[in-house]
Amino acid sequence: MDKPGICIDCQKWHQLGEDFVNQSIFQYNDAMKDFMHRYKFVGDYQLRMIFQEEIRKVIRKDVLIVPIPISTETEISRGFNQVIGLLGDIEYENALMVKSSHKVRQSSLNRKQRISNKQIFSINPKSISAITNKKVLLVDDIYTTGTTIRHAKDILMENGAKRVLGLTLCR
Repeated sequence: MDKPGICIDCQKWHQLGEDFVNQSIFQYNDAMKDFMHRYKFVGDYQLRMIFQEEIRKVIRKDVLIVPIPISTETEISRGFNQVIGLLGDIEYENALMVKSSHKVRQSSLNRKQRISNKQIFSINPKSISAITNKKVLLVDDIYTTGTTIRHAKDILMENGAKRVLGLTLCR
């Protein structure tokens, strides 16, 4: 969005009775597209530091931070989880795991394919006690259709989270 306010997705979720809010810090424009390409796909890990302070400014203190995970295959090929890199030294809980059967990169799918994706996450059994009755802040790099962050929210709520909010670097 070009101005502050409630986006169309959040308005639709609210009409459907979903109590979910996502905040994006920046707009996904050509410059951000170039940044993400260099950071994620070229592997310029030093770029993570550019936005760490901006993320630190908006992280709430009353929430448990949960980054969106990447598949084992992606972590092996990329060498890092881009969201964890953006968090820097902010403490977080690895509460989510990518199901091993999920092998398709989101960046290779069009909007319709992303929206119709099945649940790709499972809960990390070691984290159930950490998320139970907690307010959780999901952190991701890019909000495109909202499917990834909604799937993550659903798994966290099914496993005892009290409330789930979202924070993305850009939309």
